[in-house]
Formats: sequence, C-alpha cells, structure tokens
Amino acid sequence: MYTDVTYQDWLAAPEYDRPKMILDIIKGYKASADFTSGLTANQYFRSDNQEVAKKTILRARKMESTDASGRRRIRTAMEDVVGNRIASSFLYRFVIQQNQYLLAEGVVLKDDKTKDALGPGFDERLEQLGEKALLHGVAWGFWNVDHLEIIEAVKDHLSGAVALVDERTSEPMVLVQFWQIGAERPLYVRLFTLDGVAEFRTDKEGDLVEISKLRPYILRTQTDALGTVIVGGENYELLPVRPLCANSERRSELTASIKSKIDAYDRILSDFADNLDRANDVYWVLNNFGGTIDDVAEMLEQINRIKAVANISDGSGAASTAEPHTIEVPYAARREALDLLERELYQDYMALNMDVLTGGSLTNVAIRTATANLNLKADRYEWQVRQFVREILLLAGVDSDEIRFKRQTIANESEIVADIAVMRDYIDTSTALKLNPYIQEEDIATIEDGVASESMSGAPKQTDPPKEDEDA
Repeated sequence: MYTDVTYQDWLAAPEYDRPKMILDIIKGYKASADFTSGLTANQYFRSDNQEVAKKTILRARKMESTDASGRRRIRTAMEDVVGNRIASSFLYRFVIQQNQYLLAEGVVLKDDKTKDALGPGFDERLEQLGEKALLHGVAWGFWNVDHLEIIEAVKDHLSGAVALVDERTSEPMVLVQFWQIGAERPLYVRLFTLDGVAEFRTDKEGDLVEISKLRPYILRTQTDALGTVIVGGENYELLPVRPLCANSERRSELTASIKSKIDAYDRILSDFADNLDRANDVYWVLNNFGGTIDDVAEMLEQINRIKAVANISDGSGAASTAEPHTIEVPYAARREALDLLERELYQDYMALNMDVLTGGSLTNVAIRTATANLNLKADRYEWQVRQFVREILLLAGVDSDEIRFKRQTIANESEIVADIAVMRDYIDTSTALKLNPYIQEEDIATIEDGVASESMSGAPKQTDPPKEDEDA
C-alpha cells in the first residue's frame, strides 16, 4: 500500500500547491514497489517473461579475414546469440481460474430490486475488476451515480491510480487517477475527494492545470426552454471510489514464490529447446588430422557447400578420416524438473490442475478433494469481494448484508442424477428438479406446471364400488 503521501499530508498542503503535489504523488507512486510489481504482473499475465527474454546462448561463429599476403584466413570466435525464449501462461490460468470460479455466476442479492440498484452490467464489471485486483493487489470501483466504473491501479507504465489513505484508519480518502496515451502526450488526471471530482492536464511546460472544476458527484439539473442547467448537487458520506483487494495484504497474487518458479520453469523449457536445436546439427570427429583450426573451418565449409572434401594429410602418410556423429539430448532430468515445478506452482497458488480430473469413473468425493484448496483460496478472496459489494450497495442507497456468490462447481453429473433417483421416494418433485444439474433454475416452474397438468389429466376416474350379488 502506497503511504509516501497520506491524507493528512494532503490536508496540510495549501490549495495553490496541490497541483504540484499531485505530480509528485504520481512520480512517487510510479517509483514504488506496488507500481513496479503491478507492471510485472501485467507482463506475466500476457505470458511476457522478461527474465527469459534476456536469455542468450554462447555460439561459435566463423570469421573470415585476409592477411598481408592476400591469403584468406578463417577463424572461429564465440558470441552471445538469441536462443529460444519460451514463456509459460501459468499466471493467466491461475488468475482466470480463481476469479471465474467465484464470480462467473455473478452476485446473488436479496431480491431483484436490490440487484437492479447496482445498475446494468454490474456482474460483468465485477468480474473485470476482480481480475485486475488479483493482478495488482487492489483495483478501484467508482460508483458513478447509477453504475460501476473500473479504475486500474496499474494500467501500463504511464497510467494507473493511487489512493491517499488516512493515517489512523487506512481508509482511502483521496484517489488520483492518471493516464497518458504516449510519453510525449499530455498527462491527464482525475481527482476524487470527499468534496467531489475534478480533472487536470499538463500544459506545454509540464505544469498541471485544471480543466474541469471540482463538482459534486450527484448533480441536480433543471430543464427549461433554454436547455438543461445544473442547479445543485450533493456528495456521498464516503469516497465513492472503493477498493477491491485481492487479499488482506493487498498484494498481487504474483508472489515471489510463484514468480521464481515460473522463471525456473521457463528457463528449463527454453534451454531444452536450445539443446534440441543444437542436437539437429551433425558434428565431425577428425581422425589423424594434422591441420589447423582454420583448415578445419575451411573443410567444413566445403562439406556444407559441395557435400565433399579432398583428403587433407599432415604429411605422415597415414590416412585421415572424418566421421559424422549426432548428439543424444538428455531429457529425463529436465522432464522431471518441469513436472515438479508445475506441481509446486499449482500447490503454491492453491489452484486446480484439470489434468487430475480425468476419467469417467471419477467420483464426486474425489472431485471435492481435488478442489478443496481452490475452495479455500476462493473463501479468502470472497471476504474481499463481499466487502466491496456491501460498500457499493451503501453508495447506491441499499443497506443489505445478504450477499452470496454461486461458484462454478465441478461435479460428476451422472452420479448426481443417480443419487436423485435413489432419494426420489423421500423428496418432492420441486426438490428433485432443483438438485438436477441438467435443469436450469428458470425452467423449474414450467416443468412443475407440466407435471401437475399431466397428473390431473391422466388420473383414473372414480367409479362406484361393485354391488354384491343378491343371490349370493
């Protein structure tokens, strides 16, 4: 969490000095560990591993020159060249899995009226916000009167957002959002305070100038024959930009443990590919060869060019031979290392490796066991999301703690249907339909009506009991 400048520092600064203070805040935040780690997380999320991108390999290179007598000289030199740079997508898989597992089905509230208060598209925006929060440690949701807007803490190396927190409560009291489309373009700033929102931009001298004066968040307008004019406004009791945190530490899910293992995995995989490339080359063993290294380079050049070479002798009379050989690349140790790192990555992140959920005979007990760690991780994440939704509801004028999330479940659906059939004598039709994974919740009422109608139309008619034979 950025604490170089706090809300108390902001209050102590004179009004005329605040534009310069905003620029200093942005500069300090860009130099902070939070901003740097956010940029790194963005790169790994895009499978852009800069550690592997720096990797080079040492390779021999033939160099030609001409000496004073005009004779061509060929010698070898070593140089660093770009090899295979293979980056994995572990962070992308982990973040998508954790976020979608909890938020893919949206938030479930007390009733439709409460859900409508959050505005259209709230569930989709919440998913996008959660993804950014897991990457950067925190993301910001701006409640703009009747809908949610996403503000990223770290968008790119020129854009992001930083909060000034209260020194006593750690409550965000001011938020500075900044962005640029290019290093030579103006810097734009949107300032959120308890008193309203204002906008700034840099001028040609690099100073910050106000382009939109401070205004309330909720505007009251009046329309007459001359048009619509603003006649007043009001603000919220708390800053309408609320944090959604990835965890209680407000740290990115790209921890040092996860990053180091991803780096090791990518390096081993890249080196393995380099070895395979080198193994495609044939190397020659020269027996009884008395020439120099330059002679060897010249001979190999002839072999590559004309696929033949005249026999070169060292003058001893003994025959010389050249034998081609290939390299067998050792892979067992590397394969074991890659498998070990992959298992460790899934265990450290508490993610679910889908490779363990294979086979049609997998039971629901085994599935619940495999997803236990993912559920624990989602539980901890859910605390943060529930708190965020509660604060947004308060801004929307709704006070409710009935906030639930329907997680994406993984189950053996055939086994569930078989269990319903076994329990059918002990549960009613409505319960059986709700438990059936193949039936959507919105279709249950229609199916129940159809079952009831069929039951009534197909019921046998009541008849009088047969009369006893009087003679009997």
